Amino acid sequence: MSQLEAVGSRPEFESVDLEIAVDAAHRHVTDAIRGLNAAESEEGRKYRTSDGMLVAILGTGRDGAGENATLVYRTAPPSETATRKARKVFEALESHAVSR
Repeated sequence: MSQLEAVGSRPEFESVDLEIAVDAAHRHVTDAIRGLNAAESEEGRKYRTSDGMLVAILGTGRDGAGENATLVYRTAPPSETATRKARKVFEALESHAVSR
């Protein structure tokens, strides 16, 4: 299991495969949501709130070899600012989600 999949398997996160590359997905996120800090990591591009709470991660496909992105985003607790921002990240990329 990759580190991206490990984060996605945590109960407060959901994951979705996308039909676009990580860089294109990143542009959608930065165009749609302000106030997120993005940093590269082993898992992919991590998005955090200004106070450091993890919002979402954009990484390469599940097998790690594909060009298409996988989004892992926070879904709980619903009252947290990070969760609300994560929902906006998902909504910005929802039209590129792969149907399972």
